[in-house]
Amino acid sequence: MTPEITTALEAYLGDRMAASGIQVAYDNISFEPPNDEIWLQSHVLPSMPYSIDLARKCKVYPGVYQVSVIVPAQRGKSSGLSVAQHICDLFPDGQAIPADGMALYFNGEPTIYPGIQNDTSYTIPVSMTYRADVV
Repeated sequence: MTPEITTALEAYLGDRMAASGIQVAYDNISFEPPNDEIWLQSHVLPSMPYSIDLARKCKVYPGVYQVSVIVPAQRGKSSGLSVAQHICDLFPDGQAIPADGMALYFNGEPTIYPGIQNDTSYTIPVSMTYRADVV
């Protein structure tokens, strides 16, 4: 079930970011980061699935969707925080995501974490908890 969840989350993010002109890097897919622009890194972090019925047929697939906002070094953090807030607005608590064969939605408020500085970039992690219900 994790591949279907990943596909749905990445498609949803990619469609919305394409409208903003912001590129997204996905796990294990070739990507050339732009030199002087903000870009995103997408990571799906699944948790252990569990059943919620006695017949063990209704499955819940929880996890965390983390999108990191990468800002080139020496550009400050306000533009990156603005993009991070935009991501939070796209994934509010209760937001349903189109997905085949499951009910996929976010079940918690998105969180913007403190930025991480290195020599070439400033990274702002944004995390959201999701849940996929499969009957």
